Amino acid sequence: MVFHMTDKKMLRKARMMNRVTSLLFRLKPLKRTSDRSFRTVETSQGKVKVIEYGFQDKSPAPLYVDMHGGGFVLMIAQVDDEMNLFFREKTGAKIISIDYPKAPDYPYPAAVEAVHEVVQYYINHAEAFSIDTAHVGIGGHSAGANLATVECMAAKERGDMKYVFQMLDYPPLDLSTSAYDKPQPKNSIPPGQATMFDTSYVKPEQRKNPHVSPVYATLEELTGLPPALLIVAGFDSLHDEGVKYGELLQQAGVSVEKHEFENAAHGFTYKKGEDTDKALEIIADFVKKHI
Repeated sequence: MVFHMTDKKMLRKARMMNRVTSLLFRLKPLKRTSDRSFRTVETSQGKVKVIEYGFQDKSPAPLYVDMHGGGFVLMIAQVDDEMNLFFREKTGAKIISIDYPKAPDYPYPAAVEAVHEVVQYYINHAEAFSIDTAHVGIGGHSAGANLATVECMAAKERGDMKYVFQMLDYPPLDLSTSAYDKPQPKNSIPPGQATMFDTSYVKPEQRKNPHVSPVYATLEELTGLPPALLIVAGFDSLHDEGVKYGELLQQAGVSVEKHEFENAAHGFTYKKGEDTDKALEIIADFVKKHI
């Protein structure tokens, strides 16, 4: 494995990038709406901020759980705000967007545990929040998509939750293979940056854990997971592992709806464009279909 920085330097850089980007996103004003609220949930990993959509409506509704991208290191929940307002309007589901704890200050399994506990908080208070617990789906973008499918595995293993779908938007699913050994198409994540993310999030000896790298899960571990929507981008170093995971899910008997955006780069759904509009419609239709 090739490193252009020492692990300590990478962690310092990741910590600095985390603080700078978090501040910038917090300063960005949100679109005015009465359909958004905020909550802080106590977890074993500390206080976790959650953005809620549709919770002012007291009629029972399905729940969609969202996690944003950022390599497990960058960004905050409100980066998904515009998407979630769109999904709320299109599907009628209530939505929570989880601002999970970030590496390197909170490495694996902090985000995994926090996501599970936040979801359990809402399920345990379903009556107060008017949540239809028989129709709860989960999804995410990039690192958030990793957390979404890992949460599906964790919920199955613990037996305390059953999701009706998982939405995986260009997910990182193999943190064991060096970023320098993955495809590097035009506009893909620079391998040095990807290595910094991976090093910040997880120790080398943990990287083949299926709750870190789902492509190493056994078919038994994948059997019984909910139907999946898989979105992959052609100009993305993570494309192949996304396709591989979709094939593994299918081998385990899981229904997979896969969409390839051949000319799109990693993170494209965060940018304006024709591919983004199409992808968001696909996601909204998938969510609506399964809830």
